[in-house]
This record gives sequence, structure tokens and C-alpha cells, in this order.
Amino acid sequence: MKDRITTNNEGEDICKRCSIEVSYSERFDSYYCARCNIWLEEKCVDPLCDCCKVRPLRPIKKTKPKLKKKHKEPIEWDTKK
Repeated sequence: MKDRITTNNEGEDICKRCSIEVSYSERFDSYYCARCNIWLEEKCVDPLCDCCKVRPLRPIKKTKPKLKKKHKEPIEWDTKK
């Protein structure tokens, strides 16, 4: 994870992988890239650190899209022969 952050011409911190501005998570005290969905800093080595010990693998939890229920008319069986 080393060297995942660089600086652009305007002095902003950007992701080296995709070149967008990095985001910061106050809850986990770490920088991440929202487009790549990766942490840009490693966890600290302190086993008692409240931020790092609960930090998820990815900074943004991707939700599964909900399936839309298709409105279908009930099947009418032809019983007449």
C-alpha cells in the first residue's frame, strides 16, 4: 500500500491509480480512494487501535441492487377442450 497517494499540480492529494482526489474517513482515521474503493494507508500496528481493528476490507460498502418485482398477470388456465 505504500506510495498510493501523490500530489497533482494544484497541490491536492490524489490516488496514483486513478488520479482523482482522495477522501478521508474520520471514523477509520485513514485516506481512501472512492473510485478504486481501496484504502490508501495501511492499518497501524497497535492491536488496541479502535479505528484499525474494526476497519473493513473496503472503505465503501457496495450494496446489491434490489430486484424489481415484475408485475405479471396471473396465468389463466384454459380448462375447456
